[in-house]
Amino acid sequence: MAANMLLPFEGDIPGGLQPGKQVFVQGNIPNHAEGFGINFKCGRGGGADIAFHFNPRVSQGCVVRNTMQNGKWQAEEKHGGMPFKKETPFEIIFLVEESQFKIAVNGRHFTEFQHRIPLHRVNALQIPPGVSIFFIRFDAPYPAAPAMSYPSNSSYPPQLPAPIYNPPIPYVGLIPPYGLQVGKLIFISGITRGTDRFTVNIQESPAGGSDIAFHFDVRFNCGNNNINEVVRNSMSGNSWGSEERHKPFFPFRPQANFDLMILCDAHVFKVAVDGKHFIEFQHRLQPLGRFQYLSITGDIRVTQIRYQ
Repeated sequence: MAANMLLPFEGDIPGGLQPGKQVFVQGNIPNHAEGFGINFKCGRGGGADIAFHFNPRVSQGCVVRNTMQNGKWQAEEKHGGMPFKKETPFEIIFLVEESQFKIAVNGRHFTEFQHRIPLHRVNALQIPPGVSIFFIRFDAPYPAAPAMSYPSNSSYPPQLPAPIYNPPIPYVGLIPPYGLQVGKLIFISGITRGTDRFTVNIQESPAGGSDIAFHFDVRFNCGNNNINEVVRNSMSGNSWGSEERHKPFFPFRPQANFDLMILCDAHVFKVAVDGKHFIEFQHRLQPLGRFQYLSITGDIRVTQIRYQ
């Protein structure tokens, strides 16, 4: 996995492409950008064939898909609309199948693209300048299953996703494989700065102002009395609910490592810090499955995020 990447980027795809391989790309389109490109190539260098050119053009309101072979572009495909917005984080999932790529954007199926060049030739990924890339992850093929499909809600194949190491802050990313559900465990390891605050949100969409099922806000030296607090809340329709501030103890220390675990139980979120149960927070918003994103902001360094 590559994180906080400098562009242009061109690198090998570990193991090349095979059916079942998944490529995850997270990033953000700067306000000044007209669009960006992601190319699956047959080798590196300017003259290499491009098996799949994925080119969101925000200013034109379309996503162009194409192939370049022997220096010549083939027929463009650009139906399907524009799922990207400037200054809004995105996640793209490229799922490789026998006959096509399937592409999901921000947790929703977007389009397919039929292979025009044999898969065994495709071994490199290229991203030109024009976009901010948070990370790229390659997941190995999953075992084939009869009549397996790629659902419209962009569910992942049945495997544990790879941990996310050292993500940039602020961070927004999908909760795999199906968003929030009973039994879902979220592990966040990091280091506090201890001078201000940091916030973990489980929310409906990557955009600001979306509904928040669980707002976990750690505050150091808060208010006139310099109190350490952990505020919990939810937000619906841009309106905050009632805050919960009671706590058995304050589990964080300035400039110290921590391990935060959030368990989605049937009726509550259960939170543990450094292996000790801390608080519970009753579910206020339903259905749970509509909350598909984890957001982390504030005065913190995150070393790892993983899901179970």
